[in-house]
Amino acid sequence: MTAAWRRLGVSLLVCAAAASPAAAQSRIEFGAGVIWTGGFDAGGADALEPRNPTAGSAPLTLFGTSPRLAPARGVMGSAAFYLSKNLAIEGTAEYARPVLRTSIGADFEGATGTSVESRLRAFMAGGSVLYHFGAARLSPFVLAGAGWMRQLDEENVLLVTGREVHAGGGIRYRIDRHFAVRGDVSATAREKSIAFEEKRRILPRVAARLAYRW
Repeated sequence: MTAAWRRLGVSLLVCAAAASPAAAQSRIEFGAGVIWTGGFDAGGADALEPRNPTAGSAPLTLFGTSPRLAPARGVMGSAAFYLSKNLAIEGTAEYARPVLRTSIGADFEGATGTSVESRLRAFMAGGSVLYHFGAARLSPFVLAGAGWMRQLDEENVLLVTGREVHAGGGIRYRIDRHFAVRGDVSATAREKSIAFEEKRRILPRVAARLAYRW
């Protein structure tokens, strides 16, 4: 009897040792996918020149500009740790190449309107808290978090860094034990961006990714 109980105890210890790493690994999830971020009006600036005093005191407007940052697509990667079956913390990194398009008009000499484009490099790293409603194959979730962003123009002259906060929700579909696809929509509020007018802007953001859970 004693030998039987000993064998049973050893078997349970072996099973526990084998199951513990699997249980720990099942809490970690990696993902990769694509993102889309909306554009915005980047403010305007006019090229001015002092007038001849005999023609008046107001400056002469040579031309006007209407810049806009176009919507941008990019790539992203993520790593999440599940505190429970419903609650997770996640870190993300994103890269995109938005275009700052400036239209030039109201030319003093009557030239037709032209446009100038500058392609930026945009990086963002951040973290979020996610809560999943239920553990079904198809389950909705909400998320909220903050990040740090960096934008650099193509001549490596203009550099802007700043913080952002975001919140939103989405749907997760579990394909099997390890793989899942996920889509989410959120709003991101950014305190800075390469633009003629510096102010906080709230932009729509859409993301889709394939996730692998250990």
